[in-house]
Amino acid sequence: MKRRNFLTLTTFSVAVISVPFLYCRNSSADLEKTLTIPQTLSQITDENSIKEIGKVYGKLYPDEYSRNLLEQNLTNNGVQSVSAGSQAKDIYSFLDNNILEDFKSGNSMVLNGWVLSRTEARQCALLSLY
Repeated sequence: MKRRNFLTLTTFSVAVISVPFLYCRNSSADLEKTLTIPQTLSQITDENSIKEIGKVYGKLYPDEYSRNLLEQNLTNNGVQSVSAGSQAKDIYSFLDNNILEDFKSGNSMVLNGWVLSRTEARQCALLSLY
């Protein structure tokens, strides 16, 4: 095999193998970023305050205070779910619907003086773990 053909084939092979891994990493990072930022609360207060709210939630619910459990609870509501492959707008819509349902069903709480839905509180807790 000629050296030029070998280098071309090697480069192509590396690219083919690497692309799926890069896609997974980026979409997973996008999912994490979307899950950790409570949209309404982030427009009202700063990141440190949101993290403090999350730490309070973690003290109240220590059995749920892990990245894996919080991500599972935020991405699956028992009826629908979102994943790393979902578009950001779909994830935001999913979270907004969950927040609305939390308030309708009385699944809200007061943390550090803020009235939050369970979904928002979980987002704060997830942010506090990063």
